[in-house]
Order: sequence, then structure tokens, then C-alpha cells
Amino acid sequence: MSKIIYFFICLLTFTSSFSQQNYVLFLKDSATKEPIQSATITVKNSGFGTVSNDEGAFQIYALNNAEITISHLQYKTTTITLDKIADKTNTIFLDLNTLELEDIIVTKEPIHELLYKAVETSRNKFNKPIVLNTYYREFVKVNDKYTRFTDGLIDYHMSGSKADLIVNQSRAAKLITEDDETLDLASGLDVRHATTKQYTFYTLEKIIFDGKNYKDYDFELKSRIEKSGSEVYIINFKPKEDLKKYLYKGTVVFNPESYLITDVDIASDQTKLEYTKVINILIVKAALLGLRVKSTYKITDAGNYVLAFSTRKGKLKIWNKKKYNETLEYKSDLVVTDFKKDDLNYNRKDVYNDRSLYKRGNKYSDKFWQKNNSMVLTDDEAQIIKKLELESNSVN
Repeated sequence: MSKIIYFFICLLTFTSSFSQQNYVLFLKDSATKEPIQSATITVKNSGFGTVSNDEGAFQIYALNNAEITISHLQYKTTTITLDKIADKTNTIFLDLNTLELEDIIVTKEPIHELLYKAVETSRNKFNKPIVLNTYYREFVKVNDKYTRFTDGLIDYHMSGSKADLIVNQSRAAKLITEDDETLDLASGLDVRHATTKQYTFYTLEKIIFDGKNYKDYDFELKSRIEKSGSEVYIINFKPKEDLKKYLYKGTVVFNPESYLITDVDIASDQTKLEYTKVINILIVKAALLGLRVKSTYKITDAGNYVLAFSTRKGKLKIWNKKKYNETLEYKSDLVVTDFKKDDLNYNRKDVYNDRSLYKRGNKYSDKFWQKNNSMVLTDDEAQIIKKLELESNSVN
């Protein structure tokens, strides 16, 4: 009998040592101790991944002996086993990539043509049909006050040029009271296009290549040797100084051998804000005051090329002579937590067809936001939506 008990104790010990746990960890610069945001974290030999938030925090739901790889354009890529993180603060320090960028590369081919080749190659390389398991989140502010929040677990079934959405769980909150004079405005984002726009490099295409807009920009090409010994190309672009237009600046990183893009970071040039266009939308006028789009892509151990993370931030001024004078801000984040080849056997009746996940409301069976490698809320964001849990004593 004692041998049997001993066997089960050993079995329990072995099982617990390799059980899945939820890890909340923090990334910081090893020199400055400042948090590192928008780092991509992947679990080795799996499709699982997540990204660090503005405070450098991320969560991983994985085996405690799992290896995670942390990558960021400005820092050395780091691989670490979860059970090796002994620090009580659960902090991982990253070293800056101190390798100097080489001199500007001079090519016979115009840099914008190299960029277009990278876009076309990457667009054609994406694995399809594919199911992207994602965590999606959106915040809306009006006149500097948070008004809306929503998040959810969404499967994007991608085939061809479109995606069908299956929303597994979601929650939503109106963050202003009924007697609040602040308008409850929608962000204007379309959750149905949250992955397709990244797979088509929509923003990059519109601002650089539509109507030969590349003529408005100066391009710079540099290369860098990574710690692994591999080379990456970095294309920076910015508006030509003498142009009186509301334009953008950005960075695109790609592999010079495969031409596959790993990072895209585009932001409006605020020095050109005075040239922003005013457009008419029904009974109001609107002007874009700011936009930033950032996406990261990865090649998995199995050679799959997939989206890893995307974020979109925008700021608009909306007004008319009679009633409105509002500043609308929005931020959406999408993390691809896993993926698999799509068998296209999902029920078409379950496809979500609304522009906004907010309309679906609170429909969830567990605290999904604490699992599934969803992006960790910042302290401010956590306070904003804390009432969601306080108002709900039982899970829907």
C-alpha cells in the first residue's frame, strides 16, 4: 500500500511540475529600468503568443517548463524558460541592441520599389485558409473621458481576401452615466477588418502607393545584424520637408533574403497637423488629428507566416456650428494567441456581422480576459473597467 501511495505522490508531483499556469510578467530595460511596451512574446514550438502592454506587462498561459522568446526591434532577442524566472517581481530585463546600424545602403533599385516588393511578397506568403485565435480589445474616449470599452475572444477564419468572425466570448461597458453630457460615440473601427487590413498592409498601401504617393516621401534603407547573426533591412520614410500636406512617417522591417515583413510602425507626422483635411460626414465636419498603426508578424518554427499583433490609435475632431464640438479618440489591440489550418467547417449562422463588438454586449462563460494570453490591462485601464466585475456577481 505504501508503494502505491508513493507512486501517486510522485505522479502528482510530476504532473504539477508540468501543469499549465497563468504567468503575469514584466519587461524592463536593463539599464533604465523603464517598461518595454509592444514586445512580442511567443511560446516555443507552439502558435501561442502575446504582447506587452504600455507598462511592460504581459501574461502567458503555458506549462511552467515552457520556453518563451521575447523579441523587440530595439532590444536583443531573449529566450527564457518560465520556471527559471525566480525573481518575486516576475521581471525580465532586456538589453538594448547595441549593434550599430550600418551606413545607409545605396541601391540601384529605388527604395520604394524594394518596399513594394516586400509588401507583395509578404501578402502572398500568408498562410490561408487559416484560423487566427485572437483577443481583441477597444477603448473609446470623448473629450478626454473614457466612454466605451469592449473586449472578446474572436476566431478569424481567413480565406481569400476576407475573414469570417466567430465571437466566442465578449464583454462591453458604457463608461459614462445616462445623465452625463458626454456623447457616447462609436470609434468608427470595424472589428471585421481587424485582421484583413493587416494581411493586406492596407495603411501602408494607402499612404505610400495609392496614386504614387511615394513621391511625397523621403526613404532611407539601413541594415542590421541581429544577435543570431541574421540580417534585417530597415526602411524609414518621412514626408519631404517642403510639402504642405498632412502626411505620415514610419518604419518597415523585413528579411532581405525572404522579403517577409516582421514589423510595420506608421504614425501621422504631427509637424504637418495644420494641413490635415476637413471632411463632411452627414451633419458634421471631421478632421484627423492623429493616427498610429503598428503590426508585428512572425515566422513560426514550422515555417508559417502569420500576424502576431496589431494596434491602432486614432484621434478625430468632430464639430458643426449648432451642437457638436467633440474630440474622439480610440485604441484597439489585437493579439493572435494561436492559429491553425482552417477546415472551413464552422457554422455560417454563427458568423458575426456587426461592425462593432460593443453591440454584442456581455456574453461570456468564464473570466477569459485572465487567460488565453490576452493583453494585460494597465493600472489605469483596470480601474476603468473594474466596475464590470463589481456589477456582475455571477458569470453570464
